[in-house]
Amino acid sequence: MSSLEITEGELEEFSKNYILDLPVPSVVGFQGSLGAGKTTIIKHIIKSLGVEEAVTSPTFNIARSYKKDSLEIYHVDLYRISTIHEFFDLDLPLFKDNTLFFIEWSDLLPNANLDNWRFVKIEVLDEQTRKISY
Repeated sequence: MSSLEITEGELEEFSKNYILDLPVPSVVGFQGSLGAGKTTIIKHIIKSLGVEEAVTSPTFNIARSYKKDSLEIYHVDLYRISTIHEFFDLDLPLFKDNTLFFIEWSDLLPNANLDNWRFVKIEVLDEQTRKISY
């Protein structure tokens, strides 16, 4: 697992570089405390993939989808999910051809088999600096 310390101003560059090695399909789980920057990084990643529409947080909808050419991009927020069954009830097309999933609060999935997932962990070092492990 790699890690680096970045400031808010470097998030966009990190996002562009992160997607360079991301195979399709992929599911990426994001972990970090409230306000760590999970949503911000995912927004930058989705924009870096060429999505032109407004990218907004799916906190209340739980999942939002975007399309760029044949690529389907999902931004999922599990903050309001309380059981693994609720997650499976979403019936998301994980690992379907031409899909990318970016899932906030993936650490809230208890006892889940997430062997094929990638993870990004964000730690708050101070107001301006985050440690990102991936």
